[in-house]
Amino acid sequence: MVAPVVDTWELPDTPGTRAQWEARFGKENLRAETRYGPEGEGEYPVLVLFPDDARKRLVLDLDADRADAAVTGVSVSDAESLWHEASGLRVGMPLAELVALNGASISFFGLDWDYGGTVEDWHDGRLGNPPGASRFRAVTLVAREGADGDAVPVGDSSFRSDDAQWPGIGKDLLVGEIGIHWSMDGTP
Repeated sequence: MVAPVVDTWELPDTPGTRAQWEARFGKENLRAETRYGPEGEGEYPVLVLFPDDARKRLVLDLDADRADAAVTGVSVSDAESLWHEASGLRVGMPLAELVALNGASISFFGLDWDYGGTVEDWHDGRLGNPPGASRFRAVTLVAREGADGDAVPVGDSSFRSDDAQWPGIGKDLLVGEIGIHWSMDGTP
């Protein structure tokens, strides 16, 4: 496992096993929990690193069938989190900054449903997931506090960051969650 660089709080590039995370951070800093999938897709086990500290909290997705398997994903969603990607991607980043970091517009699902705000196309930008890669980046957008609900796209449709119909979304939408997922067979 290439461990997260805690001095800089960079999200890891490789998953590691539960035992490796426990050895790295101390078993006492990890708590087992259960999360629920979207659209009633059931439950899945997670470990929460530093569960009582929003600045350090990181959720580790586990393989429900194999306790000794590598972690299948990590995610961070706390606005005050120290965790970020080496690229500079971080929770709380405005959509305009995300697009600049990507170097291309993005497409995302409208808000207010199970997959709301999920970035679904990086349009060949720097943050895009290469075909066949075993590491997959997932980003979810949320409306900033105080944003006019009528000024952000909602619903089960795809929207582009450069759509003139939504002139304020560059500042009204923020990165609400970053997830890194790994697949052993190269399919996210």
